[in-house]
Amino acid sequence: MRQPNGNAFTYLHKISDVKIKSPAVVIQGLPGMGLIGKIAANYLINHFKAEEIVRIYSSFFPPVVQIDSKTSIGRLARMEIYAITKTTPNLLVLTGDAQPHDIGIIQVLNSVLDYVIDLKADTLICLGGLRVHEEGPEVAGFGYDKETLDWLEKHDVTLLKGGEVTGAVGVLSALAAERNLKSFGLLGKLTLAGTDPKASKALLKQLTKLYPLQLKLKDLDLTIEEAQAKNDRITSLAREVLEQGEDEKEQGPGYYI
Repeated sequence: MRQPNGNAFTYLHKISDVKIKSPAVVIQGLPGMGLIGKIAANYLINHFKAEEIVRIYSSFFPPVVQIDSKTSIGRLARMEIYAITKTTPNLLVLTGDAQPHDIGIIQVLNSVLDYVIDLKADTLICLGGLRVHEEGPEVAGFGYDKETLDWLEKHDVTLLKGGEVTGAVGVLSALAAERNLKSFGLLGKLTLAGTDPKASKALLKQLTKLYPLQLKLKDLDLTIEEAQAKNDRITSLAREVLEQGEDEKEQGPGYYI
């Protein structure tokens, strides 16, 4: 499926045919704040041994070739869709190397919607990150109709009160709602510098409240410990630099004017 737009293009390359039981649920986890959504999406893919069904290439992705650290094999930056048929409902997981550039994000994500709607998907969930105060909720949500918002609150999701949702999390969920899918977003509270698998685990835990998914979330604990240790090192280094700067201010300049 190739969709030209002047010199731009978006191309969906089918990898395999998998029979999806409808209605299916689409879960988007693309790179973003703290890689929260991507870590959660990758966990679902690995846990359920999902099958890759589509690769998405576009001139709106960064002009980058990714080199595999183990095989040294390169590949063009892309997004992928994986099918999970062991769950009820079946899941279609959208992830990838990067989000589309702003100028082409609507074209690329509409191409994704065309594909998943053909597979009879009726719900779309976008996973991402949220910067909040220390007392903020572990997971916050947003949606596009009262029925969905009431359903989220019934399952203990704190709703956003104002603000903006940027990037693919906001755009894809909004486009899906415009095309009459049940659409909402779940945002995990960012607490660590760099990647934040702790927030990813909170999102996955919330998903198990919304759908009967059997997830062994303890598998993420080692990743969380490593991320926490890295966060502590960064915090300690930042504190040392700050204290050193304060000491230099107190001592004054090491020269005369």
